[in-house]
Amino acid sequence: METSGRGDWKRREGLGSALAQIGVAAVLLAGGVAWYVHRGQVRQEVDAHLRTARAAVLKGNPSDLAMAQQNLETLFTLAPDSRDARALAADLQAELWLTHHQPGADAKAREQLERAEALGSRSGERYGARALLLVGEGKTGEAEKLLEELKTQGASSPKLTLAQARLLQKEGRLSEARQAFARAAEAAWKDPRFSVAYGDALLDEGLFPQAVEAFGRATAANPDHLLARVSSVLAQLYAGRPPDGVAATLEEVRSRAKDMTPELQARVAVAQAEVALAKGAPDEALTHVDAALKAWPDEHYALFTRGRALAVKRAPEARQAFEAAVAKRPTAPLLTLEGARLLQAQGDGEGALALLDTYEKTFREVKARTPDGKEAPALDRDDRYWLARGGVMEMAGRQDDALAAYDKALAARGVGLARAQYAKGALLLARKDFDGAKALLTAVAPETGAGTIPEAYAALGELLFAQGDFAAGCQQHYFALVRARAQGAPVEQLATRANDIKKRLETSGQPAMAKAWLNEASPLFQQQ
Repeated sequence: METSGRGDWKRREGLGSALAQIGVAAVLLAGGVAWYVHRGQVRQEVDAHLRTARAAVLKGNPSDLAMAQQNLETLFTLAPDSRDARALAADLQAELWLTHHQPGADAKAREQLERAEALGSRSGERYGARALLLVGEGKTGEAEKLLEELKTQGASSPKLTLAQARLLQKEGRLSEARQAFARAAEAAWKDPRFSVAYGDALLDEGLFPQAVEAFGRATAANPDHLLARVSSVLAQLYAGRPPDGVAATLEEVRSRAKDMTPELQARVAVAQAEVALAKGAPDEALTHVDAALKAWPDEHYALFTRGRALAVKRAPEARQAFEAAVAKRPTAPLLTLEGARLLQAQGDGEGALALLDTYEKTFREVKARTPDGKEAPALDRDDRYWLARGGVMEMAGRQDDALAAYDKALAARGVGLARAQYAKGALLLARKDFDGAKALLTAVAPETGAGTIPEAYAALGELLFAQGDFAAGCQQHYFALVRARAQGAPVEQLATRANDIKKRLETSGQPAMAKAWLNEASPLFQQQ
C-alpha cells in the first residue's frame, strides 16, 4: 500500500488546521477584547450619567430635576437594570410629588421604587423614598414600622431622618420634629431640599426668624434655589417686614417658566398676596390667592393668607378661610394661633374660640419629651397656645378664664415666658390689682430699660400713672417708645402714642411735665 504521500498530507492538514485554529482564536480574542472594551465604555457612560443626575438633583430646582431625569432615561437605555439609578429615579419623582406636587409623579415614583426594590438596591435613595412615600400617602403606621426596622438594622441617612421628621410633624410631635429636621439639614447641608423642609416646618410654627435662617442655608448651598428664595420672602412678609425689594425676586422666579411647578406657582402667588396686604390692598391680595389655589388647591398658606385678607376687610368669610387652612395642615400652629388672634380682633370671638378648640383637640393626646427624658402632655408645654387662648378670653370679657390660661402659659416656662408675664400683668392691671401687676411687669420691664417688650413698659407706665407717680411713669413710657422704635414701629405710630401721653398728663393736672415729656420724646418720632 502506497503511503509515501500520507506524511505530507498529515503535515499539510496539521499546519492548516493550526493556522485556522489560530485565526479563530484571534477572532474570538478580538471579539472578547472588543466586548470587554465596549462593556467598559458602557459602564463609564452609565457612571457618568449617574454622577450627572446626582449633581442635578442636588441643585434642587425643577429644571435641574428634569435634567437629572433625562440623564437617567439615557442611562436606562444602556443599563435598564441599574438598581441604584432606579432608586435615584424614585427619589427624584418622590421629590417632584411631595414638594412640587407635580401631577403623576407619585405613580412614577412608585414604579421606579418597585423596580429598584426588585433589583435589590440597598441605596439610601431606595429606603428614603419608600419611607417618604408612605408618610406622603398618610400611611403613618407603615412608615413608623419601616423606620423602626431600619433603625434596628443600623440604617441611617439624612433621607431617613427627613422621613422621620415628616412623620413626627404629622403626629403633632413638633419639638421632636424640629430636632429631626435640623439633624437632616445639618447632615445633608449640600442638598437645599433638607434646609427648605426645615424652613417650611419652622414657618408652619410661626417661627419666622428661624425659618428665614433655614432658607438662607438652602440658598448658601445653591444661591439659585427658587423655592428657598420665595419661601424666605414669604416668611419675612408674615413677620411684618416691609415689602420693599421683594417684587424683583418674585418677578424673576415667575419668569422661570421651566421651573414653575404647582408648588412654586402657588408659593409665588401667596407672597404676592402678602405684598398686596402689606400695601393695604386686600382685594388685590385675594386675586393673588385665587391664582395660588388654582395652581395648587391644597396650598395651606394660600388659605391662610385668604383668611388674613378677609379679616382686614372684616368679612365674615375669614373664619371659613382659616378653618380651611387648618383642615389642610392641622398641626401647623401658625394657622390656628394667628387665625384666632385675627378673628378675635375683627370681633369674631366665637370663631377664634372654635379654632382654638380644634387646636386643643388635635394636640390633646400628643406627648412631648421633657428635658429629663420623661413624657408629658404637649399642651402643658405649649405656652403659645395658652397665651392665645388667654388673649381670646380676655377680649371676650372672660377674665377669670383668661387668668387661668395665662397661668398655664407661665407654668409651661417656654420661650414665651416673658410674654406670658406681661399678659397676666396687664390683665391684673386692668383689674386694678396693682401689686400683682407690678410684680409681673417689673420682671420683664426692668428699670434699666433692657427689656424687650415695649407693651410691658407701657403697661408699667400706666400703672405708675394710676398710682400718681407721673415722673416714674414717664420714664417707663419713654422706654416703651425706645423699644418700639428699635423694633421697627412707624414714626407716625410713635408720635401718636407720645401725644396721647401728653394729653393724659395735661388732664391729670401735670402741664409742666406734659411739656417736658414731649420735649424728651419728640426726637424718637421725628423723621430722620
